Amino acid sequence: MDTFIIFNIYLFYGLVFFTIGCVVVFRNFKYSQLSISSTLWALALFGFSHAFHEWSELYVILFRDELPNQYQYVVQWLRLIKLSLSFAGLMIFAWLLFRIIPKPYSKVGQIITALIVVTYTLVMLFFYQGTSLLADTFSEAASYTRVLLGFGSATLAGIGIAIYGYQLRQESHEYGQYFIATGFGLVLYGVLAGLVPTSFHSVVPVLRTLAAALVLVTLYKALKIFDIEKEAATEAKLKRAVEADKYKAIGHLAMGVAHEINNPLASSMLALDLLERKVPQQQVGVADYIQRARLGIDRASVISKELLTYARADLSHSQKVYFCDVIEGAKQLLSHKLAPYTLTVNCDNNVYVTGQKVKLEELLINLLNNAIDASDTNGSIDINVAADEQAVVVEITDYGEGMDKQTLTRATELFYSTKPIGKGTGLGLAICEQIVSNHHGSMQLMSAKGVGTRVLINFTLRNEHNG
Repeated sequence: MDTFIIFNIYLFYGLVFFTIGCVVVFRNFKYSQLSISSTLWALALFGFSHAFHEWSELYVILFRDELPNQYQYVVQWLRLIKLSLSFAGLMIFAWLLFRIIPKPYSKVGQIITALIVVTYTLVMLFFYQGTSLLADTFSEAASYTRVLLGFGSATLAGIGIAIYGYQLRQESHEYGQYFIATGFGLVLYGVLAGLVPTSFHSVVPVLRTLAAALVLVTLYKALKIFDIEKEAATEAKLKRAVEADKYKAIGHLAMGVAHEINNPLASSMLALDLLERKVPQQQVGVADYIQRARLGIDRASVISKELLTYARADLSHSQKVYFCDVIEGAKQLLSHKLAPYTLTVNCDNNVYVTGQKVKLEELLINLLNNAIDASDTNGSIDINVAADEQAVVVEITDYGEGMDKQTLTRATELFYSTKPIGKGTGLGLAICEQIVSNHHGSMQLMSAKGVGTRVLINFTLRNEHNG
């Protein structure tokens, strides 16, 4: 074959694998939730090492006749070692893939991978018996390397990534089809590189390059999902930042409004008290109107106090608070409302967090109130508290009407409430979320319509241990 053609074939051959390595390396896996992200370094290793192998093969092919005889032995060994190491990266990738795909594929794949590696090692030890090796022996060793490591690793990696892609497709992820196509490309390359010798036909290197290009294109398409994940994470972070600024502004506004409202509310309540004393007891209608006005003022006062509670986040006087005491305090304050319900509490007396008991009681009261409002009379409510050296986990579960997905996503928004007018301010869960955050915790809501709601709170312990 013409030297110029050989040069270009191997140049592009190596370039494709080098690009495969770059496609993986220059992806940001920081925000990825995909399990395959932890395995792709091995695929990048294969790409770079195989590119180096093909480019060095190009040098040997072009300048073989110019190499001194005393270096022929060393060159042959280096060619074999480079070929083995490049496919070893793909074998590692296959092994890692079979660790993340479901059983029974994972066990079968790992066993086959181990058997291939052991067999290849024994074969190479068999060849390395003397101080010198003949050219035919090197050729035979290279053939075993391509069949066992080349075909074996590419086929296993292809099957593994195809199974992973199929699993993603079952979960309705469209990009799973690109992982499947990548698997097909790897198997095709394994057949051409491992089972079809280069000497079979001059077109073999071209076909291998095309198979590698198929892997490159489909892998690039598949890994676009990591860019999508990064964009989604960035958007979520930006949204949280905007919401934080919004809530901060609302907090400042709430403090000002609440302070301004409290004075006229107190004055109005005093005026109603004076008016009530002057109105004869016989005028029942007037007294009824006065009572309605009083209820309205009380309602406005409650909203004002809740706004102040949300706006003020002071934990300067924190102390050790045993959570069982928090639960008992909340139960006593809600005893009249909890009476018709079955409340089950599972809490170790030694579990504690550092914070303010009043705030934690407010947190639990708000959550229990929501559970009561969502449950039918005589319904059940569970409180489970568990702890280890890192965290305290509080779980409040009701079996009431639950929330649909749209309501669940907006549940902690300020002033959002599904309760009838006069029964809910839409501040309860927002205040709960803030209290949890101020106590170095996180709150997660899980709910389904007609099933109930589960609130999971995780308080991270900071250099503390539960006694």
